[in-house]
Amino acid sequence: MTHPEQQRGRRVVVVGPAHPAKGGTAVHTTELARHLAAESDAQVKLVSWDRQYPAALYPGELQVPHGVPEVPEFTPTLRPLSWSSPASWWRTGRRVAAADLVVLTHVVPLQVPALLGVLAGMRSARSGARTVVVAHNVLPHEARPGDALLVGRLLSAVDGVLVHSDEQAQLAHAHGARRVEVADLPPHLPGGPRVPAPAGSRVPRDGGVRLLSLGVVRDYKGVDLLLQALGEVHQRGVDARLTIAGELWGEAGRRVRELAQAPGMRGHVELREGYVPAAQLPELLAAHDALVLPYRSATASQNALLAFAHGLPVLATRVGSFPAQVRDGVDGVLVEPGSVPALVEGVLRLSGGRLRELRDGVQAPDLEEPWDRYLAALEAAAQGGTAAAPPGGALLALAKRGAEHALWTRVGVQRRVGEQLAARRLGAAPARRPVPSGVPRTGVLQDAAEVADALAQTRRLRLPAHPDAPKNWDALGAVAAVLTLADDGSRTARVLDAGSARYSPVLPWLRLYGLGGTRGSLVGINLEFGATVTRDGVEFRHGDVTATGLPDGCLDAVTCMSVIEHGVPVPAFLAETARVLRPGGVLALSTDYDADPPDTTGVTAYGAPVRIFSPADLRELVATAAGLGLELVGELTDEVLAHPQRPVHWARTGLDYTFVLLTFVRR
Repeated sequence: MTHPEQQRGRRVVVVGPAHPAKGGTAVHTTELARHLAAESDAQVKLVSWDRQYPAALYPGELQVPHGVPEVPEFTPTLRPLSWSSPASWWRTGRRVAAADLVVLTHVVPLQVPALLGVLAGMRSARSGARTVVVAHNVLPHEARPGDALLVGRLLSAVDGVLVHSDEQAQLAHAHGARRVEVADLPPHLPGGPRVPAPAGSRVPRDGGVRLLSLGVVRDYKGVDLLLQALGEVHQRGVDARLTIAGELWGEAGRRVRELAQAPGMRGHVELREGYVPAAQLPELLAAHDALVLPYRSATASQNALLAFAHGLPVLATRVGSFPAQVRDGVDGVLVEPGSVPALVEGVLRLSGGRLRELRDGVQAPDLEEPWDRYLAALEAAAQGGTAAAPPGGALLALAKRGAEHALWTRVGVQRRVGEQLAARRLGAAPARRPVPSGVPRTGVLQDAAEVADALAQTRRLRLPAHPDAPKNWDALGAVAAVLTLADDGSRTARVLDAGSARYSPVLPWLRLYGLGGTRGSLVGINLEFGATVTRDGVEFRHGDVTATGLPDGCLDAVTCMSVIEHGVPVPAFLAETARVLRPGGVLALSTDYDADPPDTTGVTAYGAPVRIFSPADLRELVATAAGLGLELVGELTDEVLAHPQRPVHWARTGLDYTFVLLTFVRR
C-alpha cells in the first residue's frame, strides 16, 4: 500500500490545532504533518488556528505559557482560522482547494461548523482534493444536544474517516462516514528523552509507592475515584502518595480539590495545579514510581506510552486504548473502570516488591513503526467508499422524532391514569397486566399470520404497537422473558436495552408493566445518542454494547432487538452482557435470520455490511454464549430453525427474511 506522502509532488494540507495551542491533539497534528513530509518530496502545509475557541467556553489556558512549543514547530505552519470569523473558514477552503489531500482534525463539535466552512470553500473552488477526517473523539465524552447532528454532517461530507479504536469506528459508521479506517494512536510524546535514572530514584525509598496523575482533570478521567481509593489503601497500612499535575476544570476539579484536602490525605496528596510545561515532564516522571490512568471512559490516549518511554509502569482501567497498551502483570496493572475497590486492589498490586517486577517489564515504545501503520490507514481512508445509507434521511428522522414524542406522551398518560385507577380500585395495577404470550423464548418468526397475531396482541394488551409490524413479535417475546424470568413480580428488575432507539417498544412496554420506578433501572444505550435523555423515567444515554462501563452483575436483564446484525462484534457483546448480568439474569436477543440466507455481498446499511444470520451462525453464537456462562432457554433444532415463509421485507435493500429470538439465562 502506498502512503499518501510517497506520491511524488503530492500536495497535502493538514488542518488542525498546532502551537501555540497546547495539549496532545496539537502535538499529534504537528507530528502528523512532520511524518507526512519526512520520507518523500510531498509538499505539506499545516493550516491552524489563530483563535481556536471562545475563551469563555474553555476553562483552562488556551495556549502554552511563555510561548515554548511542546514539540518543535512544523514549517510551514499557517494560522488563518478564527472561531469567530466564518469568512476565514471559507477563504481557507479556497486557498487549500488545489491540494491533492486535505486532512481535517476533528476534536470537538464546537469546531465542526468551521471545518464544514473549509469544505464549502473547497467546493466553491471546484476542488478535486481527497478529504479525510482524523477523529480523536467522534462525539465528546460529555456530549450535548446537537453534537450528533453536527458530527454526522462532517463525517458524511468527506471521503473517509480515521479513528483510533473499534468503538469509535462503530460510532463513525453510525454517523454516516463513507469509509472508516482504524489505527492505534501513534506516539507523539512531548518533553524530550528520559532522565537517566531509575524511576522513583528521586524520592525516599521507604516501601511506599509514588503515583502520578498527569493532565487536565475532568470527570471522565476518574481522579476523584483514585483519591477515594487512596484513603482505603492508607487504612490497609500502605503508604501510597499521589501527585496530581494538571489543570483542574469545573466541578470535577472542585471535587478533586476537596478530596485532596480532606482529613487523612495531608502529606499523601500533592496538588500541582496548572499546565505542566513539556520540558518539565522528564523530571516529573522520574520522581514517581507509576503513572495512574483511572478513567471512567476513554477513546485513545498516549499517556501510557509516555510513561513507558520514561520507564514507569501504568495503572489503568480497561477502557479505550489502555487494554491494548498495558500488559497486565507485565508492565502495569489493569482494573475495571468506575470502581473504587478495583482501584484499591490495583494500587496494592503496585506496592512492595511487585513494583520492581513491573518496572523491569517496561519496554520503551517504538516511536516510528506505528506511524507507518497510521499513514497507511490514512491513505486507505482517503480512497473513500460508498456513502453509508442514512437511516431514512431528514424527513424520516423528523418522522421518527415525532413518533418518539407521541409514544412517550401516550406511555406517560396511560401509566399515570392506570396507577390512579388502580389506587381507587377501579382498575388493575400495572403489575397485574396480563403478560404477553404466544412467542417462544427461543424460536423463529414463522409467517405473516404470526406477525398479525403479535400486532393483535399488542392492541389487546393496550401496548403502543411498533409501526413496523414484525418488530412487535420479538418485542413481545423479550418483554415476556423479562417479566417471567428476570423479575420476581415486584417489578423492580433492572433492565438495559442494548442498541436501543427511543421509539422502539421494549422499554416503554416495560414501563407500562410497572418497571422503572427506581431511577436508572430502565436504561437504553446506543452509540448514536449524545447527552442523556429521560422519557417518563427511562434513561437513554450514549453507550457501547460491547463496553458499557457498568459494574459487574448489576443487571437483571439485557434486551437487544435487531442490533447485532449491524456490525456489532458478537463475542464482545456476549462477553460484556455476561459480565453485567447477575446470576439468573436474562438476555433476550433478536436478529435478522434465514434458514437459507440471501446473498448480501456489497449491501450496506447504517454504515455497515448487511448480515442475515444462518443456522450455522446461530449455533456458533449459542456456543460462544455457553462458554461465557449464558445458557440458552430452549433448543436450536432443525425443526425450530425452519420457517415456511419470509415475513420480513426490508424495502431499502429489497431483502426478504425473518427474525429469530434467543433467550439466555446467566449461570
